[in-house]
Amino acid sequence: MNFVIRDKYQKKLIAKTKKRMIKTGIDWNFEGYKEEAHFFICGAFESFEFIRDFLETVKNYPWLLKDNVIIDSAFGSPTCVWNGGRTLTSNYYDKQQLKNIRDTYLNLGIKIRFIFTNSLLNEYDLHDRYCNLLMDIFEDISPEVVVNSPILESYLRDKYPSASFISSTTKRLRTSTEQLKEFESDYKYICLDYDYNYNFDFLKSIHHKERKRVEILVNSTCPKGCNARVLHQICSSKRQLEYNSDQDNIESEDFYKLCPKINGYPTNSLSKDTRMGLYSGTNFILPQDLDNYIEMGFNHFKIQGRELPTTQLFAEFLPYLIRPEFYPRAISIININR
Repeated sequence: MNFVIRDKYQKKLIAKTKKRMIKTGIDWNFEGYKEEAHFFICGAFESFEFIRDFLETVKNYPWLLKDNVIIDSAFGSPTCVWNGGRTLTSNYYDKQQLKNIRDTYLNLGIKIRFIFTNSLLNEYDLHDRYCNLLMDIFEDISPEVVVNSPILESYLRDKYPSASFISSTTKRLRTSTEQLKEFESDYKYICLDYDYNYNFDFLKSIHHKERKRVEILVNSTCPKGCNARVLHQICSSKRQLEYNSDQDNIESEDFYKLCPKINGYPTNSLSKDTRMGLYSGTNFILPQDLDNYIEMGFNHFKIQGRELPTTQLFAEFLPYLIRPEFYPRAISIININR
């Protein structure tokens, strides 16, 4: 199944992707996982056309996927006040477009997952007409909903009983007691705070039967123990309620002054001989290391990047999902905006 790339842009993209992967310690030749690895991929609404093309491609050419890869759901949100984590101001969809998106994912056999993690919602916001329209349209396919706000979660559980719920990593639960308490609720999944990614004592303390409910965010590049993360979530929530973009507030918000990543991390603290290169000091998990988690009973993994352009988004997916010998073919098949 050799495939020759003749497009100069695609050749450049492959070379750039390979350089990035090697620099960050990713095994370019990694073929796949020993057991099933379930992935939740981002961009369900933000990059809908690309995600649709990607999912259709791997459905039609399943040999593109690494061994034992299963894509369970696509997550994201249209622009709406319930959205959190990332500020969205430009991706609105009308009613018919939303129905088409719903039907597309249904036909592909992929669960749709809303990111409704605005942490500053009040009672008035619960009755937002557009947000409720989203749930009304998708209710008959039993959507998954990632939640942060207790009042929104309570409202959705009461009004949309067909939905299932995921506890968001944006809750920033910093003690093991708080994090373990999440398992007492009937969440379908609990997305761990990614500061626990390398806390193997804590991971082993999770009851084995509950590990199938754990979701691990694998490609976070935030510094470990970052004290600005809660403020980041608050700022994102505030911007979404006001329909302001990140750039509208970049000079005024304290988050941008405190965030170590924006202010020079990790490049200022790199060790030249570190195995993880640019991601040293972060919670980033290399694809070839996921088998360590799978062997412990954790086999659900989240790939973030809702705000990224399609070329960068594809670069996030590639090392986790696509077999290395088919990188060129995958890039040539999938429609990537230039």
